[in-house]
Amino acid sequence: MGLFFKKSAPGENRIENSGRWPVRLTHFYLIEDYEFPPTNFPEIFFVQEGSFLHETEMGTQALQAGAVLMVNPGNRHVVRQPEETILSRVRYLPEWLTQEYQIVIRSPEVVSLFFDQSWFRYPREESLHVFTTRQESTRQISAELEYLRGLLKENRQLEPVARVSVLKLMMLIADEHHRFWRGITELQFLPEAMHALDQIEKKIQTGAPFFELKMARGGFDKKEIDAAFLQLTGLGLAQYADRRRVFHAACKLLLTDREPRKISKDAGFRTSAEFSKQFQSIFGISPSMYREKFGSTPDGSAGEALDERR
Repeated sequence: MGLFFKKSAPGENRIENSGRWPVRLTHFYLIEDYEFPPTNFPEIFFVQEGSFLHETEMGTQALQAGAVLMVNPGNRHVVRQPEETILSRVRYLPEWLTQEYQIVIRSPEVVSLFFDQSWFRYPREESLHVFTTRQESTRQISAELEYLRGLLKENRQLEPVARVSVLKLMMLIADEHHRFWRGITELQFLPEAMHALDQIEKKIQTGAPFFELKMARGGFDKKEIDAAFLQLTGLGLAQYADRRRVFHAACKLLLTDREPRKISKDAGFRTSAEFSKQFQSIFGISPSMYREKFGSTPDGSAGEALDERR
């Protein structure tokens, strides 16, 4: 855990960080304006105490305790005129949750809210969701944030229990989003698409090759499968399979010390060069650089220094 201060007058904001990648929790104690820069990571903000004006490119709205902000990779946003505000933020790497496929994929509200631009590539433009929570759920969310904070202070961010805690937060918040968001909150999971998702995942988890024409159809027509899958993910079957294969490899880079070339082979890539090329196309960096930035180190901590500026 680290403490960072933003100097201002006549008071000062205080920022308290806990954990390291693949999951990080930050508490912002704000009495002065604070700007959040564009992010490459999904972020969950929860207003624990106080109130403020939230400014984005779309405009400004007043928020108070119990409000939630879901930020998929997107643009800057600013806290204006905070009144003794405590704002908690969770940042995480979506590929870290790859092993929780069965939980995530069968929770459409969670998928539609948290993985617009990362788990799948949904043809949607929203990168920010803002909504309120019920008083009872506010207490549950605060309690789960405190539990996660305790795990991260103990450097347990790489343990399965940390993933479960993040997933529980996602479930709690997604339920509130469904109740209090006036827009469209759910994606339509047609059975044809669900069947294809499961068939692909079975192959990828074992490192077996995926051949679209040989995929079991489960009684569905291929054209219906293709259409439903494209509507849901914005990707063809083979494209999605390649992406999931890279995500599984990324998860192993995060959580194991196996050599990238061995991970590449286990994941079913024909060559290390093919693996590196596909990995670079999704994450923008090489597998070795990814591990150096986000992966575990010999002492069990994550590679990237804990710094609010990153």
